[in-house]
Amino acid sequence: MNRDEMVEGILRSSGISKANINRFYDGLVALAKKKLAVDGEFVFPGLGVLRVKVRKAREGRNPKTGEKIRIPRKKVVRFGAYKELKELINPGKVSSEPIKESEEQ
Repeated sequence: MNRDEMVEGILRSSGISKANINRFYDGLVALAKKKLAVDGEFVFPGLGVLRVKVRKAREGRNPKTGEKIRIPRKKVVRFGAYKELKELINPGKVSSEPIKESEEQ
């Protein structure tokens, strides 16, 4: 779904003007960027959390030449879905207990 499709969907379901939806979206994006930069996380109530994580430096390989390369440490943004969202996508499958080998199949 791109931005125009999202705006159109909100427009049909809410009756809010397209201009107001676009202003809201722009404000939400700006707020998310600011909170991620300052606090390292941004909460989407009812959906989940965007969090800044640090990916450790590691050794990799150039797939073309096979040469070893050093991949530097860097920050990345990860999304963690809330339990309700996970259950919506996978009904009856979300559990806090580890999966036993007999339950995997």
